[in-house]
Amino acid sequence: MERSVIVGGEAGEGVKEAGNLLSRVLVSIGYSVFTYHDYPSLIRGGHNFSSVRFSNEEVYAPVRKADYIVALDDRSVRRHRKDAKEGTVWFLDEKVKEEVEGTVIRLPFRERAKGVMRSSAVLGALLKAFRIPKEEGLSVLQNLKNFEENREIFEFFYDVSQEVEEIVEVEGIKGEYFSGSEGVALGAVDGGLDIYIAYPMTPASPVLHYLAAHKEEFGIKVVQPENEIGVINMVLGAAYAGGRAMTGTSGGGFALMTETLSLAGMSETPSVIYLAQRGAPSTGVPTYTEQADLLFSLFAGHGDFPRIVVAPSNALECYLLTREALNLAWKFQVPVIVLSSKNVAESFFTQPLERERVVEEPKLWDGNGEYKRYRITEDGISPLAFPGTKGAVVKATSYEHDEMGITTEEPEQIVAMKNKRERKRETIRKFFEEKEDTVSVGGDTDSKRILLTWGENWGVCCEAGEELGYKAVKPNYMEPFPANRLKKELEGAEEVIVVELSPAGQFEKLLNLYGIKPTDRFRKYDTRPIFKEDLLKFLSGRER
Repeated sequence: MERSVIVGGEAGEGVKEAGNLLSRVLVSIGYSVFTYHDYPSLIRGGHNFSSVRFSNEEVYAPVRKADYIVALDDRSVRRHRKDAKEGTVWFLDEKVKEEVEGTVIRLPFRERAKGVMRSSAVLGALLKAFRIPKEEGLSVLQNLKNFEENREIFEFFYDVSQEVEEIVEVEGIKGEYFSGSEGVALGAVDGGLDIYIAYPMTPASPVLHYLAAHKEEFGIKVVQPENEIGVINMVLGAAYAGGRAMTGTSGGGFALMTETLSLAGMSETPSVIYLAQRGAPSTGVPTYTEQADLLFSLFAGHGDFPRIVVAPSNALECYLLTREALNLAWKFQVPVIVLSSKNVAESFFTQPLERERVVEEPKLWDGNGEYKRYRITEDGISPLAFPGTKGAVVKATSYEHDEMGITTEEPEQIVAMKNKRERKRETIRKFFEEKEDTVSVGGDTDSKRILLTWGENWGVCCEAGEELGYKAVKPNYMEPFPANRLKKELEGAEEVIVVELSPAGQFEKLLNLYGIKPTDRFRKYDTRPIFKEDLLKFLSGRER
């Protein structure tokens, strides 16, 4: 059993909150829910909508068509008329003038509920339509600050709405309902985060807001400096002093950080950057999605230095890979980039989340002999010490240097230090070669037809692949790139279709660097995610 609901209105009317409230009720009675939020870069006005897709089987992708559409204004009707099915049920505000076909339920959303309170009104109307007991909605509303006022509005609309069908409790998917942003935040905390330093930039900002709201509970510091250049330098300063530090930003902010990214490479300072991709170059389309920062993240910065880039596809992977990112940064003393996108960051998933604090000790100086910050070692990783450590003079420098950290321009010393960092790169490569989770496989796993993708497209590729007989494959790490493992999964493939959100085909270019040549491609770059119908239409229309 699967249904989808669209709630549309203006910013400030509680559209997003309505979607999340409904989703939490559905999760509580056993459904798997995927919630996609669509909004322009406006505080008030514009057209916002939330799409809630739920099923008694796992769902991980947005769909275009809706079984139920809630329209708080005429613009919402005009925008979503194309998203209606033959039997779609419409919930319209009483003052909406646009006409629609099908079942229509008119309710006084705007007259009886103000602003964000309309979320409780929408929740009441929908739960009544689904014949879900009133108590299920009240249990979710209890978490709101102004519960009594919301309860009154919810109960009014529950009472005056109409029953349509019965959505019963199911023995379905048990899991937590959380976003990619929350996954990143919780993963960082459980990876030993001491301080999060960031300047707001959509779609990375929710991580900053979440950690700031829970900093006392988590026992961390959260700082917002004046700009992204100050941010990344503070991250390196904190790490130099021994604190596990992390930042989050989007493309424009990351561009400002690239000089200091090279400093992290030269000084071998552990650091984690959460890069949430947005749509288009420059300011672009701030509240929408794309996958066009892939090559930027892999090659940003001047000079050669090792880095690690992880690429989560959903909320659970955001948690696991961010937790791992903090440990990888300190294990290898390199910058680690957590490369996500708007649709991963701000969508909500229903997934099992078993939190566990995992903090691995880095290689530390044992106190014997003279401390050399950049001691030349076989694996390229030098023992760490921090300012204040007895008997240690701890240096960090942007210049090429000797083992002590003293500036050098001598060719032999330069080569020795470059070779040290390259040995570290090789150590990292070997570490990842032995990992079993560098590549994920889904869809129809026995098929010889492959959908090869990465990041946010994973869910839709798995669902479409299972439905139409395609094997879905994706790398979980973009650097070091698991080329050998990917090639193994592609052995014997009759066709390989690359699926990505990049007009230039950045992922395909990366694959070509490692000798992986697709037979076809599906690229979408309107800054919206790949809806399930989009991919099904493309695959169904191809000649086999």
